[in-house]
Amino acid sequence: MRQHTRLVPFVLFAFVAACANDVADSTTPECCLGPASLRVVNAFTTSVDVLIDGNVAIASLPAGSIGTAGPSSGNHTLSLRPTGAANSVSRSINTSAGAPTTIAAVRGTSGAVSSIALDDTNSVVPSGATKVRVLHLAPNAGILQVYRTQPDFQQPVSWQFPFSYQAEPTSLSAPFYQSTVGSWEIRVWQSPTDITGWANAQTRVVIPLTSGQKKTVLILDQPGGGVRIELI
Repeated sequence: MRQHTRLVPFVLFAFVAACANDVADSTTPECCLGPASLRVVNAFTTSVDVLIDGNVAIASLPAGSIGTAGPSSGNHTLSLRPTGAANSVSRSINTSAGAPTTIAAVRGTSGAVSSIALDDTNSVVPSGATKVRVLHLAPNAGILQVYRTQPDFQQPVSWQFPFSYQAEPTSLSAPFYQSTVGSWEIRVWQSPTDITGWANAQTRVVIPLTSGQKKTVLILDQPGGGVRIELI
């Protein structure tokens, strides 16, 4: 019994020491990376139910909002269905510790609910640089004016034109733009259709980034009208 009592502090110390390691590699215990998680962005026109492996994980996620769930690590079937409807869309997802899987429910070209993956796995940010991308996921907003300033260029410039709702996987092509370390500012408005809207834009965000960081700006429908911004 005394041996068992003396061993407990040692085991606890080993556990804490492992999780204190700042470098996450293939030998890092899963406990230290954080649990697997799923983030769902509702960019559809109505509330949706989120099902994982046939079980409701998020009920009635409102349009224009973001919900989270905590599935176990591994392969799952994710289904999205408009609340109260029978039809749904399904896809396979793989969740792992330490990084949320992000899926958006969108309005497909037929008007039915569809889905797109928002995780970025290919955009490497060099040391001394930062990157930002903007996704138009507000189906009720129509064409938007999206302008930016960035650390190395303080004159407002259009992100892209025309900037319409991105519904299908093939049209989720908004690029990452790269700049130096510092703050980006994004402003969004519906009219006027030129740079003169910059000064009075009500929807805006400042994004301070350090070396090697990147952010995705989501433009979502605002309940009651207009749009709002979320960062992931």
